[in-house]
Amino acid sequence: MLRLLAAVLLLLMCTASGSAADTDCVASPTRKCVLGMAAEASVAAGKIVSLSGKDQDSSDRYLLVWNSWVDIFKIAASTGELDFALSIAPSVDKQFAGFDTTELIAALKLAGRDVDLAPLLKQTGGDDRSADMVFGPALVAAGRTADFKAFAASRNYEPYDIVAMEAAGKFLAGKSTEGLTLIDALHGSFRKAAGVNTLAILQGTGHGDVATPLVQYQDLGTVNGVEACALVAQAAKDKALAEKCLAAASPLSEAAARDHAYLYAVGPQLVGALAAVGDWQEALKILQQLEPADQMTATEKLAKFSHSPEMLPKARSALGSPGPLAKKRGGYLVRMLVLAGQADEAVKFVATTHDKATRDDWNRLQAEALAEMGDTSTALALANAIADPVSRAAALSAVAKTFKK
Repeated sequence: MLRLLAAVLLLLMCTASGSAADTDCVASPTRKCVLGMAAEASVAAGKIVSLSGKDQDSSDRYLLVWNSWVDIFKIAASTGELDFALSIAPSVDKQFAGFDTTELIAALKLAGRDVDLAPLLKQTGGDDRSADMVFGPALVAAGRTADFKAFAASRNYEPYDIVAMEAAGKFLAGKSTEGLTLIDALHGSFRKAAGVNTLAILQGTGHGDVATPLVQYQDLGTVNGVEACALVAQAAKDKALAEKCLAAASPLSEAAARDHAYLYAVGPQLVGALAAVGDWQEALKILQQLEPADQMTATEKLAKFSHSPEMLPKARSALGSPGPLAKKRGGYLVRMLVLAGQADEAVKFVATTHDKATRDDWNRLQAEALAEMGDTSTALALANAIADPVSRAAALSAVAKTFKK
């Protein structure tokens, strides 16, 4: 890592108050210990956030902690850390009522751990059926055909829902042709419903990157259809699909503007799709046509996918200036600098703010971007040094996602 960033991190770490276990984990990190750090930080963060605050900043901070827990449970469920997830699920659900544990429920069922599942459902008020759209496809992906048939027979779903689960499992197993064959064996509205639901299952479980063939079942003459198309294009980074979504959206904008559906739903997702495939000019063109509130959502998408140094002059001009949304805009610029390979410039920009809360939030985004770029050791040290529990929890959970073992 460049010397400026290393020096700043050393200074931060000298003032951090992490436990000895955290220090050991930073020195020799594993997915499990980083996951534990993220959970510990999220517990602390959960104590200082609530939905009672009426301002946007309070809502944003609550959502950050919520999403931190979502990430933690998804990582634990997908990597077999089930005992770890079980140990914290009841307390998390108590604080964040209605917290989504479907990934954990599905993983327990897949592992045959019904003896652990029953008390979890009782403690959290969960429903065994809530994880069906995760569990069913997982059975198929694992090649457990007989178990899937028995599961499907035990439920009272419509035929297209059963096909959607089975098709999603085929896609997860890398057998998209078999999945499409299952869908196309249906007729009329059932076929379309199965295709749409299959895409929704894959998108909802974080596998939209394999869902490109399923866009054919979407009605691209509607806002919902184009939005789904753009989301898949983002996940798959599919340039041809992004262009198809853009072409389909063109006649929508005028008609949909009456209820602002285009502005708040389709527009930002198109910016994300175009940015994901490197079409910065078209992404900026759409962003500039949006209303201010929707521009911020679109800018977040732009910052998520921007790995383009040539974008930085415009980004500095648009995002680095003062104003009522300077904190958010500045955070997006930090991400874009790191993703464009200019981590030292990101450090310099973070240093321009004298507000501790803003600095912590920008360091959160800096750590997330560093982790995404593969510099997990620097990202972890930076995340662990963040003082604000909310920003620290979000940064640590983002870093935990990048660990393979």
